[in-house]
Amino acid sequence: MTLLGPDGKPIRREPEVSEEVRQIIEQARNIAAQGEPLLALQHLALAYQQDVASDLVIDTTIELLKQGAQQSGIQTNDELTLFQQIRQDRTNPIPYYQLGNRFFQLQRPFLARPFLDRSRQLLAALPSSAFERPELLQLRQAADVDYAQTLMDLGDYEQTLEMFHAINDTYGGLPIWLILEMAECYALLGQMEEAEATYRLITPEALATVTAQLPEMENVYEEVGDLLARVQDFEDPHTMGLREWHYVQTRGILIETNPQPETPGERFVFFQPSEEDVAYVVGITAAFLDARDLAPTKLLWLGDTSEPLARLFAQWWEIEDKNIRPYQIGDNTDNEEELALLCLAHSYDIQDEDIYQDLATAKPGLILFALDLHWTERQPITPDIAGFMTQTCNLPWETRLEISPDGQSATPIQETRDPQTIAQEIGDQFPTTEECERFAQELAETYANCTDLILDHRDGSLIRRPLPIHSPIKSPRFGF
Repeated sequence: MTLLGPDGKPIRREPEVSEEVRQIIEQARNIAAQGEPLLALQHLALAYQQDVASDLVIDTTIELLKQGAQQSGIQTNDELTLFQQIRQDRTNPIPYYQLGNRFFQLQRPFLARPFLDRSRQLLAALPSSAFERPELLQLRQAADVDYAQTLMDLGDYEQTLEMFHAINDTYGGLPIWLILEMAECYALLGQMEEAEATYRLITPEALATVTAQLPEMENVYEEVGDLLARVQDFEDPHTMGLREWHYVQTRGILIETNPQPETPGERFVFFQPSEEDVAYVVGITAAFLDARDLAPTKLLWLGDTSEPLARLFAQWWEIEDKNIRPYQIGDNTDNEEELALLCLAHSYDIQDEDIYQDLATAKPGLILFALDLHWTERQPITPDIAGFMTQTCNLPWETRLEISPDGQSATPIQETRDPQTIAQEIGDQFPTTEECERFAQELAETYANCTDLILDHRDGSLIRRPLPIHSPIKSPRFGF
């Protein structure tokens, strides 16, 4: 029975708010009171996991979005508009879907999931006759597909597969890209028979029909097929570690993993490597390349803080200063007489579209190295070799924060040394040549059965793929 108010409209019952959510809201408001509304909004991500419907959560979000817009000098934004629409009608699945889709597109699956889930709940509550309207049927299908792909980004492959099968049963089939994602999910679970059977559902005739309108799908089809083949380089997928799965998913090499047992998944979360750590990774990488007769003739750098890294490699190989310079478009060449090592401090240093297009094809004249591989967001290109994986990394020559003893303030510490001095001082900390060669040999043994490395296929036909954020090797994350 519905209770009507004096105006004849139903009295909306306020959803109950848990004590945990109330505490999160209070903390977010305290952060905003210190002049950090955007940081306060990030904190609300925890509340959204439990509650995306109560007045307390929605009103606080709107309040903080307004503060953030005012601080940024803008009148409104899309997210503010969508939350205001939710405030006006908590039963409307459309703004919930639009927010979930927005967060999904922005690679924020942790944020996307509760809004997509809420949209699906509201759609499920509608009578079946409502879906005679094509726009509502399309909305339900879009919400289901986005939710499934969000689960995949979060690494929940079993539930992703359940969703894909449900979508197939409900809507009478799956598009080719979802079938390919199904095959990948099975592979990441180590279920290779199911993965290959799913992949074979795409017949040459079906692929030709799709690629006639979507030519890029041929590359996606080939990439998934290659991924399935790379798993066969190992005897048992269930015993594979981070290095092996990184190779399977990207063809890339990973030099170092996190040895701390309290941080599962072999990745680093927040990492501030010492100069000795950097010298160790660079020394092993250089020895590894030496063992493969891939010592470069010139060093290039890309990114605001990458020059010291290039000059550090130059210390190892004693490369003359005239052969050390910033990267320029066109440096990725087919020239087999010269070899450049392009050094990135961070994988996200590739931001320009023209640079991406130049580096996308792996060619004989260039090897791509990133010291820090940022694993929680898709990167445009997977480097041929990565030093380590982190969520956040602060290198020794980058600006650091010194926290006061009471934890209430932070003072930036600026680097005053020039790149040459930084490289010289870190180079003095290289392990011995014998140590580097021994560790490089161990690394070579790890990759001995890997037949499809980018490093070995720089013939102008291989595309460096974007770095995926999903993996069967789970690691903790902080922030959202």
